[in-house]
Amino acid sequence: MKACISATSIARGLALGLGLSFAFAAWAQTWNQAEFKKRMDAARASEGPTLIQYDAQPNYANWGGVTDFFRRTYGVRVPPDMKGSGPTLAALLREQNNTVADVAYYNALVAQEAGERGVHQPYKPAGFDRIPAHCKDPNGLWFCVHQGVIGFIVNTEALKKANVPVPKCWKDLIDPKYKGLVAYDDPTVHGTAMEAIFAANLGAGGSTQDFKPGLDYLKKLDANILRYSRDTSYNAALRGEVAVWIHADGSGYKMKWEDKGPIEVVIPCEGTVSVPLAMGMVKWAKRPEMAKAYLDWLLSPEAQGIWADSYWLPILQEHMTPQARERMKPLFGSYDLIKGVSIGEKRKMIGEYRTAWRDQIRRQ
Repeated sequence: MKACISATSIARGLALGLGLSFAFAAWAQTWNQAEFKKRMDAARASEGPTLIQYDAQPNYANWGGVTDFFRRTYGVRVPPDMKGSGPTLAALLREQNNTVADVAYYNALVAQEAGERGVHQPYKPAGFDRIPAHCKDPNGLWFCVHQGVIGFIVNTEALKKANVPVPKCWKDLIDPKYKGLVAYDDPTVHGTAMEAIFAANLGAGGSTQDFKPGLDYLKKLDANILRYSRDTSYNAALRGEVAVWIHADGSGYKMKWEDKGPIEVVIPCEGTVSVPLAMGMVKWAKRPEMAKAYLDWLLSPEAQGIWADSYWLPILQEHMTPQARERMKPLFGSYDLIKGVSIGEKRKMIGEYRTAWRDQIRRQ
C-alpha cells in the first residue's frame, strides 16, 4: 500500500492553475444541488432532521463549518462530537447495535482497523472511484476525505514573550529554553497525535521497523511538554497558553487566517508525514439513507471545496481553491520534506509504539 500523500502530490495540489481540468469539470457538472436537496428532503421525512457522526469536533478540519453548511443548505443537523479516533472505535465496539452513530470519522490508520473489526458496512459514495486506491478500502468499508501534514503550530506572540525563537526542527524542541511551551495531544486518544509521534520518530532517525529513536526523543521532549491533552489544544494554542502545538498544519492555517491569531506553521527540517483522514458508514446506522447521502456529499465539490478553503488538502485534489493555494504556506520548511510512508507500514508499528508511549511517557 502506497503512502496516501506525498510531497509531490501536495505540491501538485497547491500549484494547480485557476482552470479546472477536463476530468474535474466533468465531475463537477454531475453535482446537482437541486436534485440532492430532493434526496435529502426524502431522507429527512423518513429518518428525521439529525444525523450522528462520531468524531465531529468543530475546530478540527473545520467540521463546524462543514456541518453548518450542510444544516443551512440541506436542513440536517450533525451535532458536534468530541471523540477522537481511538474513542470512536472503542465506542462502536462497545455499543454495537445500541449505538446512535450513523457515520464515523477517523485517522485513516484507525479507519482501516475499524473496517477490519466489523463496525462498518460497505458503501461506495459517488466519486469513490476517483479516490486513490491506497486511500480507501476496495469494498467501501472506509475511504479518505481529506489530508493534512504534521507540523509545528506556533503562537509567535507567546514565543516572543518567552524570548525564544520560532523552532525550525524537531531537535530545537528539546532545548531547555522551550520548557513548558510545547504540547501535543494524547496519541492514545487522537489519531492526529499518533501521526505526530510517528513523525517525531522519523525525524529522530527511526523507521517503520524501529521506534526506539522516537521514544528516546519523546522522553527528552517530555521535560518541555506543558501537557498531553485528551481533548484538543486548539483554543489553548490560539490563546497562547501553548506556544508550540505539534499538530496538523490545517489547524494552524485556520487559526492564522480565520481566527486572526498570531500563528505560523512550521514544517520541521528533519521531515514529517501526511495525515489522511477517513469516513466509514456504521454497521448499525439507524438513518442509512441519510448516512449514504451525507457520505456522497462529503466527496462533492461543495464539501471538498470547504475543506480546501479550511486548509485541508481535499482527497479529490482538483478541488483545491486559489485561496487555499495562496494561504497554505509555512513560515519555515516546505512540503518537499514529507516522507512517504504507507498506512500499512504505519500500522505495523504504531500500536506497539503508542503502548510504549502510554507506559513510559504519559502522565497520569
